[in-house]
Amino acid sequence: MQENLLEEVETYFTADTVSQASAVVGENERGVGRALAKIIPLVLSTFIDRAERPGGVEALWTLADEATDYGGFQELLTADRLKRRTELMRGLLGEDYAPTVRRLAEAARLKSSSVESLLSMAAQAVLQSLGTYAHEKALSADDLFAWLEGQKASIMSALALNTAPAAVPGPAPVPSPFVRPAGPVPPAAAAPAPAPVPATDWASTTGANPYYPPAAGSAYPTVTLRWMLLLLLIMAGAVLEYLFVRNRLSNNAAETPAAALAAPAPAAPRPVPTAGAGTEGRYDASSGNYIYDPGRPINLTLIDGTTQTVGVNSTENRLYTFLADQSIQVDSINRTKGWINFDRVYFDAKKATLTDESRSQLRNVASILKSFPTARVKIGGYTDITGNVLANLKLSEARANAAMAELVAMGIDLNRVEAKGYGGKHGVADNATPVGRALNRRISIRVTRK
Repeated sequence: MQENLLEEVETYFTADTVSQASAVVGENERGVGRALAKIIPLVLSTFIDRAERPGGVEALWTLADEATDYGGFQELLTADRLKRRTELMRGLLGEDYAPTVRRLAEAARLKSSSVESLLSMAAQAVLQSLGTYAHEKALSADDLFAWLEGQKASIMSALALNTAPAAVPGPAPVPSPFVRPAGPVPPAAAAPAPAPVPATDWASTTGANPYYPPAAGSAYPTVTLRWMLLLLLIMAGAVLEYLFVRNRLSNNAAETPAAALAAPAPAAPRPVPTAGAGTEGRYDASSGNYIYDPGRPINLTLIDGTTQTVGVNSTENRLYTFLADQSIQVDSINRTKGWINFDRVYFDAKKATLTDESRSQLRNVASILKSFPTARVKIGGYTDITGNVLANLKLSEARANAAMAELVAMGIDLNRVEAKGYGGKHGVADNATPVGRALNRRISIRVTRK
């Protein structure tokens, strides 16, 4: 893989893949190429912006790691996977998503729906490139971020080049999707170099969430006192918005899981709760398992009228609360959020064989999922870090698949459930103690769609 990320992502879109993308969106290849030339640096800068925010480094690393699970370009071109990346880009761009799509569509003379699909494809290409590079170089989340920061200058330069107003109305001829001019194109006034784009020509948003100005740009105003005052007001507004967003997105380690999910029942803000958060219980030396305390008993009444008597801190109550409370939304950006540990699902030692008592909780979870037929979930399997790393990864994968298979056997559509093993990654406790290792050996569930 190339060291230049921008060029690596551009080479992802060969003539064949551009042709395939054109067929999927129903547009001509020339227009798709024009759009991708603008979209790729935009997507890259947007991911950099997200990574620079609190919690962003880990979120980006997780997304990149998951993206490597996808196959080739053809496998990406499914409605479900394009939709997932569309939701990701909509979450990243926020209120600027619609105007950004509209201006990209106008510039490339494509339908807005086509641009949305191309944004999704570019997002996958970026994440897959990041994930592949991280795996090849054995990079940690911080290492990947440091490398990405080193790419920022070239990416922002390409972004500025592809979003500059045109010198004359109408689209400039594009010889090929990714052949960029050797230098900046001078404006009609024959200035030696284009003037920097003033901040007032971009949306007042945090980070790299721009909307594109109209192609037929008008002359910029001179810097008078009036414009200086206006610029100061916009800058002040941007600073206030940044502080608000940073406060809202910050993953404060001191927060309780309940606060993280804004629900009355505890819920995990990371792939699993941190040690000491939602881990009340005791270690059982005879089985090697951690026996969780589910809390005081409560009754859950499901849509079909049946009831479940479970603990207030139980997996069932936390899952039901997440699905039933419409104010709680799935975080499509940071997929390390929203994981809920199974508190009564265990396996035979060093095997992927479920114990008999584990099926009771899985049966309860299956009933809850049947009450929310549009919901989809992901099962995650984890081990401690003792032993062989590869063997632990395979064991965690087998255990996650075993739990998923049990849910399917209990009547949950296979298309609603996915499973993945993470081995010894995302530990919640110190592996140096038997208690910590027992806490790290677990199965978790995350709602991916409500």
